[in-house]
Amino acid sequence: MSLGNSSRSGHLLPRKSKSLSHFNVTHKRHKMGTELAGKKENMAAADGGGTQNKSATIPSTPKDPMKSSSPVHRVTSADNQIKHKEDHPNSLSNNNKSNSYVEGKYRMVITSERLLKLRKTMEMATRDHKVFSIRGGWPVIRRELLKRNWLEKVEPAVKQKFSAIDDVTSNLPAKQDWESTQSYEEKCEKTIISRMLQNYDVDFYWSMRKDQCDLQHRANSFKLLNRFSRSLYASKEGLALLLQQSYWYNESGVASINFPRTYVLGFPDHYNFFVDDFRMTACLGLLKWFEETYENGDKHDIQSAEGKVPYATLQFAIDRCNDYIAKQKHLDIDKDLPQIWDHEWEQFLSNYYNIVHQGGYFIDFSESLTNAYANVKSTLKEMRQHWPQYGIDGQKNIWILKPGNKCRGRGIYLVKTITDVDKVMNLKMKYVVQKYIERPLIIYKTKFDIRQWFLVTCTQPLTIWMYRDCYLRFSGQTFSLDNFHESLHLTNHAVQCKYTNMEQRDKALPVDNMWDSHTFKAYLKQIGCAQKWNEIIYPGMQESITCAMLASQDTMDRRQNTFEMYGADFMLSEDFTPWLLELNCSPDLSFSTSVTSKLCPQVMEDIIKVVIDRRKDPNADTGLFDLIYKQNFPRTPPYLGMNLSVRGRKIFRSRSKIKDKEKIEKEKTLMRLRKQDFVKTEFIRDSQIRKMLPIPKTLPINVYKGPVIADFIEDLQKSSNAIETGVDFIPIVRTESNKKKYDFGKINTRVLRCCTTKQQKTTGKARANRNVKESSREIIRSCNNTSNWTNLKLTLEDTASLLKGTNHLIKNKNVFDDFNKNSYKSLNINVFDLNEMLKNIEK
Repeated sequence: MSLGNSSRSGHLLPRKSKSLSHFNVTHKRHKMGTELAGKKENMAAADGGGTQNKSATIPSTPKDPMKSSSPVHRVTSADNQIKHKEDHPNSLSNNNKSNSYVEGKYRMVITSERLLKLRKTMEMATRDHKVFSIRGGWPVIRRELLKRNWLEKVEPAVKQKFSAIDDVTSNLPAKQDWESTQSYEEKCEKTIISRMLQNYDVDFYWSMRKDQCDLQHRANSFKLLNRFSRSLYASKEGLALLLQQSYWYNESGVASINFPRTYVLGFPDHYNFFVDDFRMTACLGLLKWFEETYENGDKHDIQSAEGKVPYATLQFAIDRCNDYIAKQKHLDIDKDLPQIWDHEWEQFLSNYYNIVHQGGYFIDFSESLTNAYANVKSTLKEMRQHWPQYGIDGQKNIWILKPGNKCRGRGIYLVKTITDVDKVMNLKMKYVVQKYIERPLIIYKTKFDIRQWFLVTCTQPLTIWMYRDCYLRFSGQTFSLDNFHESLHLTNHAVQCKYTNMEQRDKALPVDNMWDSHTFKAYLKQIGCAQKWNEIIYPGMQESITCAMLASQDTMDRRQNTFEMYGADFMLSEDFTPWLLELNCSPDLSFSTSVTSKLCPQVMEDIIKVVIDRRKDPNADTGLFDLIYKQNFPRTPPYLGMNLSVRGRKIFRSRSKIKDKEKIEKEKTLMRLRKQDFVKTEFIRDSQIRKMLPIPKTLPINVYKGPVIADFIEDLQKSSNAIETGVDFIPIVRTESNKKKYDFGKINTRVLRCCTTKQQKTTGKARANRNVKESSREIIRSCNNTSNWTNLKLTLEDTASLLKGTNHLIKNKNVFDDFNKNSYKSLNINVFDLNEMLKNIEK
């Protein structure tokens, strides 16, 4: 295959001869970049040299010609160099040449045997699905995968297609001055392998940042990824919303969480809840201040002649706490609690700030301090039972504002008034306000928190691994609630590295502000609390992580072959209880301090053990990762729907053709009734209907065992036993709508339905029927007068069907007969009389 002198990306490629020849590749740097120039060797010398290995040249550092075993290495003469300069007058000086270009030195060659070995290695890796790609540095992850015979596919910034061996081995990266020969060879081989793998998809992809190519990697469901597509619980806003339903997942010894009260300020109802919580916490803080001051001081620290706060402020706080206790005991159902207006709360908060934050005094007490202390003591005792986070609330009523979607301590500050919170309500970025833990556990008067790693390897079923080791992050300043500076209260390494540690700090604290868990256990043993770690701290963190993940499971990415490591931040209260502050995706694994330099490589090695080694061997070593929770899903039955099958047997017709006469007559009668155009001008009696469609017999009351409805049963018995019910039916008289029978206009043919009863039960019905009969007689008599018949012609069928409808209403049949005889041929009826007759009959 001939490549010719075609250029790709500014590089001149040598022409390949049919014989096994070698090429001498020279690197030169020009104004637009590094140009690769190739010269064809002497064909006669190549043919005379015998059979040699096909090879690809790579620029390298000079080697000793006596120690070189490859016969393809040769010296470039000075004449050739001068001639090369003359051929390229636009070339730069020697100072601007590439680092890989060495004038008058030897070249290194990759032989065809080495290329064949690399190709076999590549084929074995693709067959065993051991191809990985890492975006970024991560040398520990890369080293652990290479130990397990995985091959790395380096994804270039600009994708290029390589077809032939010469294309794969050409345009290799230049050697840097600081690189050794071995490292440079490894780099070139890695480049060649990546080009061989250009048409193969990787089996493991590691990236800690979102990128556009993530969608392409997620399309392959068999590919192992280290990040879920969405982690709502990793943001402060999402975690606060999801943990509102965490009580559904509480299970003793398995899942329970301690999370400070948090409200999302982007929602109006959350803001109203925060205001109510803030006011109640202020009342509780004032009572705590009074209790502590009375026990540790004297009455002059509480009241003074120079004081400005009345005793009603303390009584107001006691009353509000008692109202809260009454609500928790459901005592507000029978009685209404007093309504407190906003101006009353504002007055109370003003007096509260004067006492607690500004060091003010009460004026005087209407009762003795002893009685006031007794009331405060009993109120706080009951509040401790009903206020869920009584232990972390202090006297200052301090809250902490955090941006909903930021990390590394950016935009976080402390507040103590509602006015400070109102300032961020109109901002585009959503903030969360969280109750600050005013009574944390401190070490040598310094605040700290705990960073705990855990690994989620599957979301359905939920599988959580927790790392045994963790590390503590200290503040560089002495802890105090009077100063709200971030260096005192934010222990993130990104924040503390901006400030210098306080000189007055205890010398036992580390300079880099970090401890590992082993040092912390030694400190607990020193203060006589050695069992707190195994009994309270570590189990508490384990249960909090499990409960948080269970509460967030519905929002997790359910993609299989995906895992992710998170960093959970905990703070300990004075009773060693761990409180979850937030969850972080993509935690910092840099070697920033002596502690992280030891723990971070170890945790990355153990991640590979869990996600790679344990996939093939369930008994493989998982390092310091412990499986703390694996969800147990019941086996799904094959079908959960209803059984819709119908069971039965086929019905065959009887072979006998002889049928009873009664059956034949019933079938004929039913067929006539089913015809749509069937119209009968005679009355259909009940007796006839009963013969055609017999009424089913009713059971006697003694035999019937169902619900007894006496009236309904009696009616059924009467209807079945009676010979005539007196209800007769007149079928519909059908007329053709297209034909016009009357000259004076359109008269709609009406359905004549007359219903009479021979056995009247009520006088009202009898009176109504009597009126209808009398009106009908008058109409008939008036019609008998020939003087009223004018200008109207009716056919014989219409007249008969109209007048026969009143046959059962007229007792004097002679009048009807006489009228019938005189009006069969032609009849003149007044339109007015006809309308009245039709209205009366319709009624």
